[in-house]
Amino acid sequence: MAQKTVGYVELEWSCPNCGTKNPGLVKTCRACGNPQPENVQFEQAQAADLLKDEQKIAAAQAGADVHCPYCGTRNPATATQCSQCGGDLMDGAKRTSGQVLGAFGTPGAPVPTLKCPSCGVDNPGVRANCQSCGAMLRQPAAKPAPSAKNPSGAATKATGQKNPVGVFRPWMALPIIGFLLMCCLVIGIVFLRTETVTGTVSKLAWQRSVEIEARRDVNRSDWRDEIPSDGKVKSCSEKLYDTVSDPVAGAKEVCGTPYTVDTGSGAGKVVQDCQYEIYKDYCEYTVKDWTVVDTAVARGADLNPFWPQFQLNSGEREGSRQESYTVYFETTDGVKEYSVDDPVTFAMFEPDSQWSLQVNALGGVNSVAPLVP
Repeated sequence: MAQKTVGYVELEWSCPNCGTKNPGLVKTCRACGNPQPENVQFEQAQAADLLKDEQKIAAAQAGADVHCPYCGTRNPATATQCSQCGGDLMDGAKRTSGQVLGAFGTPGAPVPTLKCPSCGVDNPGVRANCQSCGAMLRQPAAKPAPSAKNPSGAATKATGQKNPVGVFRPWMALPIIGFLLMCCLVIGIVFLRTETVTGTVSKLAWQRSVEIEARRDVNRSDWRDEIPSDGKVKSCSEKLYDTVSDPVAGAKEVCGTPYTVDTGSGAGKVVQDCQYEIYKDYCEYTVKDWTVVDTAVARGADLNPFWPQFQLNSGEREGSRQESYTVYFETTDGVKEYSVDDPVTFAMFEPDSQWSLQVNALGGVNSVAPLVP
């Protein structure tokens, strides 16, 4: 994901000696004159505007300031010797940097959290994509604060109710889990429990079909650059094609909430996390393609299935072939129907032959086996 720099803003720090708030780029307290200690943190200033002073911007871009290892004086990142004591800053401690201080324009405010609409993971509001699955995030609508006069809220607080209305608790799922287990048990009983029944082959049925195809105009839809050369475009509309993390010519830039990052120099860098949406024409078009225009069918009630005879006209071709075979058994519990996948197995079911049937609770035949005389 690309990070876009909006600009730089001066931060502030509070003097631990007198409590005075000082501009971030000022290294000693304006009220008592004490130097800024190493452990004092920068904060966003109230109503801070983006810096326009080139010197201050350069100081922010230079990086984190360095505290002198001898006298503790804060020096700019570009300094090699302490401005106070002249000591070598090679071993000086750089101020920490990179911390997110909050959404720009709201000093001290945490960056709002966004819940991913795809995987549900909470993300910092400064992100445009989910840190877990990469899905695009959307800013949630602000929810109104609960009213102090809300009777249900007052009742909850007054009575110490442990489960306010609308709050899910794990134990609430127990009835649903119990119901699902019962359903699984019933289904298991119905489909797995069988009884053995003797059946006599009383009727046979088979059907074979062949589809006949010809090239006809069919309606399709696709991206414009994916349409075949012989396709005729009817209409197009621009749609989101892809979202990428780096800038692309012609892409739409979509950025998250601006936020301030501590540079360690007394100024903050205001940035946005951005992604880029690529839009392309999505079109409805027609194209010639092989389409089923007729079906030749042969049916029978014996053990001699055959394929139907047919004649192809000019511009036609043979399509897919399909076949089905059904055996009907006469039993003490009525007629039972059994489907067979291939003609070789179908040929085994001689009329009047007897078979052992495994019948489930719904009356369907799960399996068959010939009875040995």
